[in-house]
Amino acid sequence: MKGKYYTIQIIPEHSEKVKQFKVRTWWFGAIKLLLVLFILVLGLFIYHLGKINRIVANYEKMRVTNAQLIKKDNNYEEMFSRLDSLWVLEERIQNIFETFLENDSGKINSIIDKNKFAHTPVEKIQVDYEGLHGWQPMSEKIRLEHLPSILPVVGIESKKFSEEEKHPGVDISAQAGSPVFATGAGNVIFAGSKDELGNTIIIDHQNGYKSSYSHLKTMNVRKGYSVGKGDIIGTVGSTGKSSSAHLHFEITKDGVHQDPAQFINY
Repeated sequence: MKGKYYTIQIIPEHSEKVKQFKVRTWWFGAIKLLLVLFILVLGLFIYHLGKINRIVANYEKMRVTNAQLIKKDNNYEEMFSRLDSLWVLEERIQNIFETFLENDSGKINSIIDKNKFAHTPVEKIQVDYEGLHGWQPMSEKIRLEHLPSILPVVGIESKKFSEEEKHPGVDISAQAGSPVFATGAGNVIFAGSKDELGNTIIIDHQNGYKSSYSHLKTMNVRKGYSVGKGDIIGTVGSTGKSSSAHLHFEITKDGVHQDPAQFINY
């Protein structure tokens, strides 16, 4: 059985010779099929090319958005850091003024007034905290942080510093169990029993100054600990040779005893 054909004639304009070609009918079917497949493949290619173009176009937006998010995250971290600093400062102030026990402003003012030393020395070390006389460089802030210049306990001075009476510190009477604060940042170089002084903590402030806290009931730090200014290091007691609960507080500079009243900034 012979197949069907299509006859294609080509008639030149200036020639009498006619060219004829016979094409089987199934070739046309194959050409149609290939054309359809080509169109489908071309459509898929154009579709995926459009998706790629959209991704590329959105990349720049995503990059900018990501940079903005990173900047916001850094801002949030800075804000949280400032909040942490404020929280630490508030906690130290509360510890110093015993506001963790009392919220009444009248009682707080009374505590402050009654716990000042009974005299004002002729010469006092000038402590210039940030906010009092303007901006301070970091080196000055570090210096002030390590200077033993705050009250070590809320109480009443019962005995002053006296070279004549061989009393190398001050005694501050306070209720047993009251918190004792580090008067400056530094490292604990001694924490234990010290003969007549009882439980004693000594802090090296790494600037020639050392401060000691004696007759403690409890000690919250050990030798080798680093402490910050205002940290609670123990509680008031009556250990060693002592007739009542009080804190014996000393400050030395290069091994020479100093009058603590010259350092307390209140």
